[in-house]
Amino acid sequence: MQTPFPLVFVSSYSDFSNLAHTPKGSPSTNTLHVYRLDPSNNSLTLLHACNFDQNLAFLRYSKKQNVLYGCSESILDQDRVTAFSVLPATGEVAVLAQQSSEGKSACYLTIDALSRHMLVVNYWDSVITSIPIFPSGSIGKAEFVNKPRRKVVAGKREDHLQNRQSEPHAHAIVLDPATTRIAFIPDLGEDDIKQFIFDPENNRLIEAGRITEISNVSGACGPRYLEFHPSYPVAYSVNELASTISVFAFKEGEARVMVEDFGKPNWKPVPVLKLIQEIETIPKAFPHALNTCGRITVDPSGNYVLVSNRGHNSIAIFKISWGVDIGRLHQVALFHTRGSTPRHFQFVPSGKALIVANQDTDSISVFSFDTETGQLIFTGNTYHVPSPNFVCCASPILENYHSKI
Repeated sequence: MQTPFPLVFVSSYSDFSNLAHTPKGSPSTNTLHVYRLDPSNNSLTLLHACNFDQNLAFLRYSKKQNVLYGCSESILDQDRVTAFSVLPATGEVAVLAQQSSEGKSACYLTIDALSRHMLVVNYWDSVITSIPIFPSGSIGKAEFVNKPRRKVVAGKREDHLQNRQSEPHAHAIVLDPATTRIAFIPDLGEDDIKQFIFDPENNRLIEAGRITEISNVSGACGPRYLEFHPSYPVAYSVNELASTISVFAFKEGEARVMVEDFGKPNWKPVPVLKLIQEIETIPKAFPHALNTCGRITVDPSGNYVLVSNRGHNSIAIFKISWGVDIGRLHQVALFHTRGSTPRHFQFVPSGKALIVANQDTDSISVFSFDTETGQLIFTGNTYHVPSPNFVCCASPILENYHSKI
């Protein structure tokens, strides 16, 4: 059974000097805060605060093992991926294992369908790795490392911020929902979405083309994250620099053929995402230079897409169309996040509330979410967390914990 009160994990930056960007809040002495969520009023109770690693910056929870995974973020040193055991009753976490990400500025973690592999993206040098996950949830050393064809030459943050589209900067890795064998990697630096075939038996990634048609307008896009709809063949990419969403039709049939024919003579990869719409995330009159996008997600009901605007300091909400216009978006509203630079946000497991990490005002804010109208309503619940960068909500499985003791 699941715990009746979900756990909420919030990671924070602790050292601004080695980041690829420039936070304006306060460095945190604790890089991980653990809360208990009360679904009756969407309030949070702090259970645990700890400092496990410098700039803990991305979190992923595995219900199968009740294990939390996180990565450090630094442009100066090779980063680390850490596996934490979690005590569901108390929220206490402890290190199970820690391994190198084999690159700098680790920024994204994906667990494969069988929970046997962790795919890791390093933003600064665009290195992609695959790390084995053991049945206990612990992790081993990277078994596969992919380096970009073009070498990243930026040596410091100032150079990077001025020239970040002159070299590759992978930002995420997402497996397709149909075969779980095609890995999509949005590349903010090269303005494309790269395709790889994921070979779980040999724990490797093989290049399989790229999607270059990600926008209908000229200028920098900076694809950051990609999210598939849970039920329909549609994917959404948020473009960090352009403050837009690119909507793609997912060519599921061609994807299945590409995976099934992999390894055969004359195998040829094809792009399996087709651009069908592009829509802005901020008001037309708002200066684009003052905003960059953060996270994108489809709400648990499957009816809305949400994006965070860092600069406009809002959550943009879009209704998903069905019928002949399946997957296309129209905007419902924009809601202020009650803080600055909403780097990340996360739905609670019920899908009826949203927790926003306002990086530059040292706070997380809680909103209720109306699944009928797509409206956000501020609950009045705001909590002090220095430089929060990621929110992870989970309902631990008690049986998984008791089976280990």
